[in-house]
Amino acid sequence: MMNALLARFGRKSKQTKNDESYYTAGQMALIKARFKRKTSGVVAAWILGTMVLMGFFAPFFSPVDPTIRGADTEYRRGAPQMIYFWDENGFSLRPFSYTYKKVNAKIDLRALAGGGLDALDAFTSSGALSSSSQNKFEVDKTNRRYVQFFVKGWEYSLIDLSVGSLDLDFRSDRHLFGVEQGQIHLMGTDEDGKDVFSRTLHAVWVTISIAIVALIVKLFVSLFVGGVSGYFGGRVDTIMMSITEAVRVIPPIPIYLACAVALAQIDLTPVQRYFAIAVVIGALDFATLGRRLRTHILTERNQDYVLAARLCGSSTRRIIWRHLIPSFTSYIIVDTLINFPYVILAETSLSFLGLGLTEPVNSLGVLLQKAQDPDIQQNMVWQFFPVLVFVFLIMAFVFVGDALRDAADPYSEKK
Repeated sequence: MMNALLARFGRKSKQTKNDESYYTAGQMALIKARFKRKTSGVVAAWILGTMVLMGFFAPFFSPVDPTIRGADTEYRRGAPQMIYFWDENGFSLRPFSYTYKKVNAKIDLRALAGGGLDALDAFTSSGALSSSSQNKFEVDKTNRRYVQFFVKGWEYSLIDLSVGSLDLDFRSDRHLFGVEQGQIHLMGTDEDGKDVFSRTLHAVWVTISIAIVALIVKLFVSLFVGGVSGYFGGRVDTIMMSITEAVRVIPPIPIYLACAVALAQIDLTPVQRYFAIAVVIGALDFATLGRRLRTHILTERNQDYVLAARLCGSSTRRIIWRHLIPSFTSYIIVDTLINFPYVILAETSLSFLGLGLTEPVNSLGVLLQKAQDPDIQQNMVWQFFPVLVFVFLIMAFVFVGDALRDAADPYSEKK
């Protein structure tokens, strides 16, 4: 009897503590607890975190230098090299790949000469003289190349930052995996011999970093326009909202075209062009968040805590940035994360149309642009690997954004 009472009392005490922790928890803690209940969001978050991590540490995870310096001239337009644990020669605890040898296509000139010009024209039009037919490889299954981990390779720099007297330059030549002889190309090579897998990993981080810069620009512009317009109201609100509406009604494609033409007239390095595209994308996408922030501040500016801050002598800048905007923080975070895939789509679309980044820069848009080549679609289907990575990246952002939006909505729970 006593044990039953103690057990019941313990359950009630635990339930009471859980109720107290729920009602006293902060907003971010509640969002985190609701987000964990979304299985699709949690799985997508793990996938997204893995892709971002691999993109940031792309030099470490890449077995081959993605630039032209690491191009394998003996394996141009080569198919993916698979990793095996067993074959007809037996089982191996160490993963291995085979050796690939180039086979030169032999052309029977006598047959062509005997057939005349018609035979030569037919041979040429059939594509037998194309680069795809000349690069044929055979697998030497008698020569295994065992995969090794934490191998030495090309030198790279993860962090290269100089601030005053502080100089951070973290260099390394260690890579996650490699083979004993030569190079391994998990997703094949392109027409220049550059590794598709390594290029895709570097492209993921370039695309995500552009999105981060663009969203930072968008965030600051939105906070400035929405905060100032909502707090002051009146004529200031009318002027700023007129500018915002003018930006919203202009189609983005003509603006991107105009910016692309303007950037083409300026001699920019790939890094400068990279930041210019990010700034343009972010500066043109502030309208929606700015208007919502302005509506929120119009409602909150008449609250008692704002009046108390004024009576205490707080400046207008402090009231906006330390009191009004933080009350909208959860929505700003959710809106920023939800807009991540759209910014990535904007950069990818520009590069796909030839208006953004171009070769030799590694970005998903550049790699997608190459995938539209009919020769690649027919003879090098492995170059669609960046397309799959792009789809997984966008879908992961969408699922995480939807789960986070539901978690941030206090009325989404069924009581």
